[in-house]
Parts: sequence; C-alpha cells; structure tokens
Amino acid sequence: MQSCSDAKNNVANLKGAIKPLPSQVFDIIEHFLLNVQYGHLILMIQDGFVVKVDKIEKFMISARSREGSVLIKEKVKEKHPMQIKILSELQSIQYGQLAIYVNNGQVGQIEKTEKRRINELEGLYGDGI
Repeated sequence: MQSCSDAKNNVANLKGAIKPLPSQVFDIIEHFLLNVQYGHLILMIQDGFVVKVDKIEKFMISARSREGSVLIKEKVKEKHPMQIKILSELQSIQYGQLAIYVNNGQVGQIEKTEKRRINELEGLYGDGI
C-alpha cells in the first residue's frame, strides 16, 4: 500500500512535474541577490529547465561612492529573504522567463512571463497556433 506522499508524487509525475533546478542556477541566483547593488537577472525557462541566464550589473558612480574604496567586496554568505520566493516562482514556470530587478542592493521587482502550450490546437501536421 502506498503512503499519502508517494501517491502525491505519482500524481505530480503524471501531470508533468517541475524538474529540479541544477545547482549552478541556485549559485547564480544566490550570488546575484547577495552581491549585486544595481542590475537585473533574467532566467529563460523552456520545458521546465533554465536554458539561458542574462545578468546585467550596473555600477552607479555618485559623489558618495567616489570617496569610498574602489574595490568591490563580496558580502558575507547568508540566505537572502527573497531567495525562496524567487525559486518557487521559477519552478512554477514551464515556458517563459523570470526577471529579477535589484536597486541599491534590494530586490525591487520580480517579473514573471509565462507562456503556455496549447496541445488541443495542434494541426494535422503538429503545427499549432
């Protein structure tokens, strides 16, 4: 007899469960959240897998930053408060993209663009809409 969690796992597998993310994607997201002051990270997802990552990091030079050190120091490794939210949003996308915008070291915006494949509208030769 199957346990309740085994039954849920089987149902999820039948419905096309989300595939686990590779550790390098976790590392890229974590490094971006903890070390970037200004910029954005765009993750492209296809068939539930991250297939492309665009990282734009901007450096703002102000009167205050000109007086400081030129070296960029990495922050102490810790879990970012938005990391779990971002990973759950990322794993819920089958096709599309997730964009994370950082301003002054804080996540200011997360954009989720999801595309859905419509199997019922496939034509005679597999062409869709």
